[in-house]
Amino acid sequence: MPFGSDRNLEEVIGTFQITMHQERFIQPVPFPVDERFRQRLEFLRENAPVSASEAAICEFMIAPILQEVWVPYSDALMIWSHVSLSLDDKVEGFPDYFFARRSPLGPIRDKPYVLFVEAKRDDFDAAWGQCLAAMLAAQKLNRQPEGKILGSVSNGRVWYFGHLIGTEFVQDPREFTINELGELLAALSDVLGQAREQVLLATAA
Repeated sequence: MPFGSDRNLEEVIGTFQITMHQERFIQPVPFPVDERFRQRLEFLRENAPVSASEAAICEFMIAPILQEVWVPYSDALMIWSHVSLSLDDKVEGFPDYFFARRSPLGPIRDKPYVLFVEAKRDDFDAAWGQCLAAMLAAQKLNRQPEGKILGSVSNGRVWYFGHLIGTEFVQDPREFTINELGELLAALSDVLGQAREQVLLATAA
């Protein structure tokens, strides 16, 4: 299933026979908010042409937040932006961002563990369909069907999180918003911490 197809979450679940339920699995990890970062993000929100295009939302709102949280986890994870994550002709495409294991061979793509998809036109259902398809592809690429793959969808202001283990897809029902920046960064810190744990488990296997 191409990630960019217009299939919604229900269609992806039906196609791949995934079970889904909601559960509060995010355990926010306190993350200090750098005041300079807060001010820069506020400046971008007020001055950058965020509403001009979908790409602008990624560039001015989503990417800075991911970069900020990534730093403490960069020993194990590498961030990738708008590059191909494909399995075959049936499952291929371009998630907006993903975090993969930092390869010992250098800056080359390795096993992906967290995927981010922008909710274009605020269509979170379509974004979740695209994200779950990407998570399924990551699961197969990693050859760890029982390993945890994490995913998130966001319109730049509101963020939601989910994870996939085997054929079970779990969504955290809570929304995290840019207006509560500390809580959002803490949630993302937990997500990257879980991803780093998956990297360590895979390395030890």
